[in-house]
Amino acid sequence: MIPGILSSGADYTEEDHRKRSEGKGRMVGDLSGMDWVQWTKDQLCTEFKIRYWGGASKSNIRPIANLRQYKIRVCRECGELLRTYDGLDDGTGSYVRYIQDNPVVAFAADIEMARLVFQQYKATLRAEGMTVADLAKMTPFAMCTLELDLPKNKDIVMDGPFEEPDEYFLRRQKAAFGITEA
Repeated sequence: MIPGILSSGADYTEEDHRKRSEGKGRMVGDLSGMDWVQWTKDQLCTEFKIRYWGGASKSNIRPIANLRQYKIRVCRECGELLRTYDGLDDGTGSYVRYIQDNPVVAFAADIEMARLVFQQYKATLRAEGMTVADLAKMTPFAMCTLELDLPKNKDIVMDGPFEEPDEYFLRRQKAAFGITEA
């Protein structure tokens, strides 16, 4: 919902406010007369975020699967592998490793069909060395965040899991982000 639209019929109604509270939007009409520089200076618009609109609202998107990746952190500036050290006696350090789950999603209207396709081709995927992200690319009603090139970083993706159990990394990551388990 963009405030200050000058086109006719752009006044907000009670229905618009209700949809906005649900994370939904509407088409806004003619934007040719909009002063975008002034709009960005408006105090109501200082925080600009991309939001889901209409049928692509967050409540209308459902997960199908996750592609788990095991990564080693790389410096954004120089491209070197990052390490952590255990005190002054540790001269080699250990690589900064983490786990990233990339969701594969579909719209709620297509979720049953998407799950059926994923179940039907799961064995073929494994036999051909493909992942659920590869199947999402080939399926018109499913997608993975990797298709959007998210996240954008140079971290190295490992071929398989780390030697330590996943719970070790997941617990450490939750602690780093301040997430407490109930």
